[in-house]
Amino acid sequence: MTSRPGAAIDRPGRAAHAPRPHRSHAASGGSGSEGLVILPLLTALLVVQGAEVTAGVDRTHLRVGEELMLTVRARTRSTDPVEIMLPTLNGFAIVGSRDMTEVAITGGAGSMRTTVRELQLRAQQPGALLIGPVRAKQGASVVSTDPILVTVDSAADRSTVALSPLARSLLETAPPPLSRRSDRVALTMLVPSDSVFTGQQVDLIAAAWIPRDLRERMRRAPLLTLVTPEGVWAYPAATSSGVALSRQVGGRWLDLFIAHQVVFPLAPGRLIIPPASVEYALPVTFSFFSREERYTLRSDSIAIVVLALPSPATTNVVGERLSLALQIDPASTRVGEPVEAAVTVSGVGNVALWPEPALRWPAGFRVYPAQTEVRIAPDAGRTAGSKTFQFLAVPDSSGNFVLPEVRYAYFDPNAGRYTAATAAPRALAVAPGAEPRGAGIASRPRRRCRLSDVHSSRLWGGSSASFSRCWRVMSPIPSRATAMDSRRHCARPAWTAPSPTM
Repeated sequence: MTSRPGAAIDRPGRAAHAPRPHRSHAASGGSGSEGLVILPLLTALLVVQGAEVTAGVDRTHLRVGEELMLTVRARTRSTDPVEIMLPTLNGFAIVGSRDMTEVAITGGAGSMRTTVRELQLRAQQPGALLIGPVRAKQGASVVSTDPILVTVDSAADRSTVALSPLARSLLETAPPPLSRRSDRVALTMLVPSDSVFTGQQVDLIAAAWIPRDLRERMRRAPLLTLVTPEGVWAYPAATSSGVALSRQVGGRWLDLFIAHQVVFPLAPGRLIIPPASVEYALPVTFSFFSREERYTLRSDSIAIVVLALPSPATTNVVGERLSLALQIDPASTRVGEPVEAAVTVSGVGNVALWPEPALRWPAGFRVYPAQTEVRIAPDAGRTAGSKTFQFLAVPDSSGNFVLPEVRYAYFDPNAGRYTAATAAPRALAVAPGAEPRGAGIASRPRRRCRLSDVHSSRLWGGSSASFSRCWRVMSPIPSRATAMDSRRHCARPAWTAPSPTM
């Protein structure tokens, strides 16, 4: 090992050199060693910097019942997966979501991978609603965004109109609270049943019963709070901004304010619903300048029995009236040219957790998953919608192929039995690929474009230009224009792609 001549250990007694004026040194052959030091520093900087995350909405001012789009982007140059952690979305309901990955291949800096999550949110209550920081975790690195403030204006009678048939039925048939005094607020927790199957929808409703003469004295609406139980998949709670329903009990009118949340138990057992709370204030006197006295009420906790699915359990999917649709585009292709396949599951149930259907592709096809899109469309108070799974399939041999019937088994809790949704078989014709031309051009050294970099949002709805450029280069029919274009984007790979899903 060669020591540095300027170190103290080179002098007798390890004495330091005499001080010298600070000035730049002349360039010498030692600059090569400096490059060896700088390069690892730059490499370390790229590795440890983690992901960069941004979050934004397409509008910050809307009315109750209107929708906005929350878009989260996490960018990284590392191949480690990025986990996006969303905040609680109080005052909003999720009506749709989409996840995708974009890969941009740049010069010497390598590729930039962008994970995108889009949430379509519907405003459920007026006021200044805060979307908290979104966090992105990659390895040990965690970064977060700034919170987003959204102003939501009220809509006349919106809370009554938005009351689902299921929630209205529960409120109309619920027994009134047993109160010794007619001038006091009461709080009750309502559930449709005391037993459900695993994965079945449970509606949690906290109802504040307020005598009308008492409500007319309030200067602001009461604040209801629901605590989400553990062991469930929960959708954001919705709170009525006004009177949700009125009932006449014992000759007097009671106005009901509610908080409503939909949850899906994830495991059998005993599910404990924590107590709900309501906060309200009343002026001490009838004077406009009178101070207010604040009150807080808490309900009792309740227990629900979650039943396991009947044996033998052939699937863990729970739903009602599920249907399956399969699309292949195009229906005819050439060897090495991709086809896009999309299978959509629609019906009633916890759309977000529906798993991917099993597609049995013929031998000789390499299949790669692309994006998944979720769309929530409630049906008479039940959580419903569709979930679309998209794939990219590349044939390796020519011929006439058939994609067999697709079956999607699920348990119907209303019918109490297992059933299945099906999609008919699809034919696919694959023609032989043409012999490549311009071998001299194809042999030029160029950067490699992996297939895993292709299944991105560009494939399913973004700009298709970059996608088609990559596939023109990877197909076995490159033209001269294609080969020249690929120098700027990606080269024909030696199929070092990730393991396909067969």
